[in-house]
Amino acid sequence: MYNTSSVNRVFLRPGDVVDIIAPSSRCHPSVLENMKHLIESWDLKCHIPEDLFGDSLLYANSDEKRLQHLKLALLNTTSKAVWCLLGGFGATKLIPELSKIDPPSIRKSFIGFSDITALHLFLTEKWGWSTIHGPSGYQASLNKISKDSVNLLKTTLCNEDCSLAYDQLIPLNTFAQIDGQINASVIGGNLHLIQASIGTSWQINSVDKILFIEETNERAYRIDRVLEHLRQVGIFDRVKAVLLGDFIDKGEPDGRFLVQEIIQEFARECAFPVLQIRNIGHGQINNPLLFGTMARLQMKGSYSLEFV
Repeated sequence: MYNTSSVNRVFLRPGDVVDIIAPSSRCHPSVLENMKHLIESWDLKCHIPEDLFGDSLLYANSDEKRLQHLKLALLNTTSKAVWCLLGGFGATKLIPELSKIDPPSIRKSFIGFSDITALHLFLTEKWGWSTIHGPSGYQASLNKISKDSVNLLKTTLCNEDCSLAYDQLIPLNTFAQIDGQINASVIGGNLHLIQASIGTSWQINSVDKILFIEETNERAYRIDRVLEHLRQVGIFDRVKAVLLGDFIDKGEPDGRFLVQEIIQEFARECAFPVLQIRNIGHGQINNPLLFGTMARLQMKGSYSLEFV
């Protein structure tokens, strides 16, 4: 999956510190010991706030505490990365206050997915960071996803002599079958979090970019409705291309699974390249993807995505 080259990102070296935060949902505190063990096995150091979890009806902690942990991690001059423990829900509530602080002079790696899409959008759009849409700390430390995905994340974080590349992309419409190459940065994440950004200060900016979308546990009509909403508000108007990751189908009451047909129908109606990139999202394989980093999308013949 890797080709040798250099990339302009933040990389970790032995002894570097990784901040663990929970800006969204909670999990059992025992996971934190697994998280620490995993990071230390990578020859890195782990920093976990003692009060990471607290009393909250829905989230890992109160809005105030989750915001405090997020800000301290992003501004921490002694750490090189921030890894979100879990997705779920709650990250959007932190952004209004996060918007009031100035971006730090030192950038760092930021990892997470699902509900963490909100923070990816904020950090890439407002701070100009390159972030990593990748396995949550919970997934990685409890072997909830393939070991290959975890190892790929480690290489993405720690090996600056390699650039992330994927092949075997699947063209879903005629515009993706035209011989050519697209050079643009990749943004996006979870479909419903992209929708949630509309009308906010951190609304997704898809102009001249490759837009990545994934979703899980939704019925076909809900996927179709959100895609149509994004279309009507202009999110697709000036994209270079759309990459569809894993869409985990909840299934219909009559037992049918229609999501794949819905996204293929969506692709046929689009006047820009739409391709499917598998094994990125909520499945058993959750490979990393780089946001805010220039990528080369090759179409026809050898369909591939490489970050340069």
